[in-house]
Amino acid sequence: MSNIVSIILVIASFGLFFGYIDPTYSSVSAPDATEKELSIKELLSKKADYDRALTNSREYQEEKERLLKKFNEMPRSNLEKLEKLLPNNIDNVRLVIDVDEMAKSYGMRIRNFRAEPGGDGDTIGRDSTAYGTLTLSFSTTAPYNTFLAFLRDLEQSLRIIDVTGIQFASSNQSDLYDYNVSVKTYWLK
Repeated sequence: MSNIVSIILVIASFGLFFGYIDPTYSSVSAPDATEKELSIKELLSKKADYDRALTNSREYQEEKERLLKKFNEMPRSNLEKLEKLLPNNIDNVRLVIDVDEMAKSYGMRIRNFRAEPGGDGDTIGRDSTAYGTLTLSFSTTAPYNTFLAFLRDLEQSLRIIDVTGIQFASSNQSDLYDYNVSVKTYWLK
């Protein structure tokens, strides 16, 4: 009789293991709306992924704090130069004033300013570039050597400026020329 009870208990334990314990261990009901069944192994794998993401997040946060500390240690004059180099807005009025001041230092008068914000028109759809452009056109009259010195100053200014076009014609006076200049500058979006 004890053998029969032992056999029944062994069969019951196998039935309990394969009927309830093993299916419960291998799949757990997820709390999401679809009631998707996930295995313990899959959950452990997801946990490992989340742990890696958390570690990466901590590393990125430490790097951000290190760079922020370095940024805060920079002298204010260098920060102002960086802002002038690549501003975070168009500020075409400041650009016009800067170009006009450069021209005045050579005795030149800038006239017919025209600003055309926007891209090149080559982009189809949404523009995903990190910077915007501004095309500025103006006219001036000066001797050739004076105009070259003005262009050199324009080239060496802190603001990034590309000269995209120059047209010139002789004026009524012998050593003066009329110049139409187009420049392109950039700003962060």
